[in-house]
Amino acid sequence: MGGPLCFERDDYPIIDADLWPFPFELERLTKDSLAKYVLAEMPSEEVLHKLGLTAEFDEIKRRLHAVSGSPIHRVGKIYEEILRLFTEGPMIQGPIVPHVTDPHAFVATADIQADNLKLQVTPRAWGLGYKEILIESASDRKSALAALTRVSVQGEGPLAVGDEELLQEFQKSHCARFLHVYQEFPEDCDWQPARHVATNPTTNPEIDDPARHIDGEAVPWAALANLRYRMLLLYLKHSFYIEFSAGAAQHSPRGVLVSWAFGEMYNIRTLSEVLMNLPLSANSSLMSGPPFEMPYTLSLPARSADRWRCHRDLLTASLELVDAMLAAGQIQQVYLRGADQTALEQIATLIGA
Repeated sequence: MGGPLCFERDDYPIIDADLWPFPFELERLTKDSLAKYVLAEMPSEEVLHKLGLTAEFDEIKRRLHAVSGSPIHRVGKIYEEILRLFTEGPMIQGPIVPHVTDPHAFVATADIQADNLKLQVTPRAWGLGYKEILIESASDRKSALAALTRVSVQGEGPLAVGDEELLQEFQKSHCARFLHVYQEFPEDCDWQPARHVATNPTTNPEIDDPARHIDGEAVPWAALANLRYRMLLLYLKHSFYIEFSAGAAQHSPRGVLVSWAFGEMYNIRTLSEVLMNLPLSANSSLMSGPPFEMPYTLSLPARSADRWRCHRDLLTASLELVDAMLAAGQIQQVYLRGADQTALEQIATLIGA
């Protein structure tokens, strides 16, 4: 639609009752935390009744409300509103038509820009060959509605209650996956599969909550995780500024960014493992964890060469942080250095400096 790219969000916990299905926070996996996602992804009450799952979901609601005291809103309601925006109103564009009983806001045809298709994601670049991962593009109202519907159905399950294959289709959904894990998950008094990590760990010095604030040995690792998370977000954002190239896509500037993004996901996973094996602070019984804190900015420069220089500066900052950790004996290997040096050489080739 030609609008500005937005990768920003609040830091955790995110509390917005009008938007989020529940207060969203980084917390360890328990039966209660898992219940939030089961309810957030659940289909409509009509579909639940058709599937014979009403009583089970009502019990999950009662359990979670007793623990958290707050209701869980179905994500499907957001999809319904977005789908409604793409459903044509009484006029394609222009003033509200008199005597229309149910006028609603909608996306005008003039606002749907087909030429943005070349900037959108493609299964070839992002799918890794997994056909069950939905990677959709849209160039008009029909394809937008189809993509939104497919994503919604993959999350919650079928929208139509008269479908003879309703149960079979539901079993493919995210909701069914969450529900199956929930049904097999042990109660709190039994064995717990998750580490005893802090909820919403943070490096923010203004938050002095001992149950959240990262201190001691975990500090440089958390700083490195935050830096690499910023790099990941900027690689993703930058990729949408570059048109898709069918020929030798993996070697194109956009292909380089996609490759770096995947690499950064693995880097963050490794850093997360390190953090979850370090105490939150010297005297804490809680383990640390990746804070996923938002940087002060995710803005990219207007000029292409300057965008690549932005990546160069962040790579250099990461190398300096790793060097400082090596000097302090906080790390025993030259972590990330080889890949970062290669990336710096690629940037130098791209911008000629």
